Amino acid sequence: MTDLAFQCECGELTGTVINASPKLGNHMICYCDDCQRFARYLGHEEKWLDEWGGTDIYQVPPANIRIDKGAENLRCVRVKPKGIYRFYASCCRTPIANSPSYKMPLAGIPTPILQRKNKKELIGPVTHTVMGSFAKGSPPSKPHPKFSFGSVVKVLTFLLRNTLKGTNTPTPFFTPDGKAVSPPEKIADKR
Repeated sequence: MTDLAFQCECGELTGTVINASPKLGNHMICYCDDCQRFARYLGHEEKWLDEWGGTDIYQVPPANIRIDKGAENLRCVRVKPKGIYRFYASCCRTPIANSPSYKMPLAGIPTPILQRKNKKELIGPVTHTVMGSFAKGSPPSKPHPKFSFGSVVKVLTFLLRNTLKGTNTPTPFFTPDGKAVSPPEKIADKR
């Protein structure tokens, strides 16, 4: 297991995924419309989405994420009023992570911000591609239209294991009382 650095594009916000390995988390590609709208909100979606509109993410327990510098630049947005919390660096509008809630031990880090050349070896291969009904065109990975049975089992097993371990905290994304570190902005409802 190796620590894996990440940073925003301008380098004002840096952090570390502690003990990165294929066993620590899940490496998935999500084609959902929320991920696509978030990328459009940040601008330069071609940097954050693949050519079919997919977001390559590494899901890890929040307790394994540390912000080393620039935490004051962390901002939050929610695409839907009760949707996922999506965090980005305000200095250069780089996506940093997403998390369903303070209580859930899951944070998805977009792999383009990971700083090692051998990051794919450290996080393992993509195991599932999900929400393919929102993909643009026909990705070669043939994503499931929603979530395959295997992807649901993988994520639920991850959540159960990490809930029992209590790895939802500490978290750099929420305060101890469960609020996002920055009040969530709302994205205008434009598609």
